[in-house]
Amino acid sequence: MNAVKILHCADTHIGFAGTFLGENAEKRRFETLLTFEKIIDIAKINNVDFLLIAGDLFHANNVEKELIDRVFESFDKIPDTKIIYVAGNHDPLNSESPFLKFSRPNLFVLGEEDECIEFAEKSTRVYGRSFIDASMQGEARFKIVPQNDDFINLMVMHGELKSDLNSQYNAITPEFVRTSGMDYIALGHVHKKSDILKLDGVSFAYSGCHEGLGFDELDEKGVYLGEISKGNVNLEFLPISKRQHIIYEFDASNMTSSPEIAEKILLGLKDKYGEDYYENLYKIVIIGGIDEDVVISKTEIESRISNSVFFAKVIDNTEIKIDLEAIKSETSLKGIFVKNMLSLLENAESESESKKIKDALNLGLRAFKTEVNFDEN
Repeated sequence: MNAVKILHCADTHIGFAGTFLGENAEKRRFETLLTFEKIIDIAKINNVDFLLIAGDLFHANNVEKELIDRVFESFDKIPDTKIIYVAGNHDPLNSESPFLKFSRPNLFVLGEEDECIEFAEKSTRVYGRSFIDASMQGEARFKIVPQNDDFINLMVMHGELKSDLNSQYNAITPEFVRTSGMDYIALGHVHKKSDILKLDGVSFAYSGCHEGLGFDELDEKGVYLGEISKGNVNLEFLPISKRQHIIYEFDASNMTSSPEIAEKILLGLKDKYGEDYYENLYKIVIIGGIDEDVVISKTEIESRISNSVFFAKVIDNTEIKIDLEAIKSETSLKGIFVKNMLSLLENAESESESKKIKDALNLGLRAFKTEVNFDEN
C-alpha cells in the first residue's frame, strides 16, 4: 500500500519574544528560529516526503529580514521534501507576506481560496487555504471534493475547532471534517497539541506550537512525525522545544530567610526536572505559613534563583502565622484592620472574592511589619 512520511508542525511564531523576559527576550526570539531549524533537521534525517506547516510560521510579516532569510535558507536543506504552507492569522498572505516575496522549488503555498495541489509521483493530493488577513470566516464544507481513487488526501488548515461557524479564526466544524474526505487534516492555531482524533474516518490533530510563548502554555511542545497511507494514520508526537514554561509551587513553611528559601527551591527544581533544569522558564509560587517576625524578600529570592536558571518569576503567596482572633480584639490600628478584614472574609460571596480578601489581609499584616511594594503578589 502506498504511504507517505509527513512531519506536521504549526505556530512556530518565529520572531516572538515575551517582553516579560527582559534581557532574555532577544535570545528567546532567536530560539524560535533555532527550534524551527531543528524541525528541518528532523525532516532531513527521516527523509520526510511532506513537511506540513499549518500557519503562523512567523509571528508577524514584518519580522527582521535576517530571520526570514534563515527560514528560506533552511528550506534548501531538504530539497527532496515537499514543504506545504498555509498562512495563519499572524502572517497572513497579504502584500507584506514573505511567502509572496520569496520562493523555493520545494515550497508550495496554498492561496486564499480552497486549493488542491497534486503530487502524482507520491499519489498524494494536498488541500487547504490561507488567511489573507488577521481574521477569516470558516466554511461549512471544503469546496473541492477528493476524487474517488487511491490517492492519499492531506489537508493543511489554520483555524479553531468549533461547533458552529461563529469565529473570526476560520471555524472548523464537525461537518467540515466529516465531509472533507481527507485521510489526515494537519491543524494549526491552537498552541496545545491534541491527540490524533478521528471523525467518520477522517483523522485530524493539532501539533501545537514548537516553543511555549508564556506561562499559559505549559505542556510539552513539538511536532507529529510518521506515515500516512490511504485510510491509515500512524503518527508519533515528538517533543522538540529547547525550554519549557513551568509553574512550580514551593512550600516555605517554617523557613526563616530568603536565602534559605532560594536554596531549597533550586534543590527542588533540580530534583524534579533533572540536570537540565536550568534551561527552563519558571513561575515559582511560594506558599506556606511564615512566622510574623520573618521578612521574606521576593526580589532577593528571584535574584538568587535567576542566577541559576534561564528565567524565574517569583510569586509570594505565603501567609503570616498569627492569631487573628486575638489581634482583632486589640484596641489598635492593626486590631481594627484585622477585625474589618475578617468581617469581609466572613461575608465573601465567592471563592475568588475570598482569595482577594485573604491576599489583602496578608499584605496588610506585612505592611505593619515592613515596607511592601504596591504591586506585590
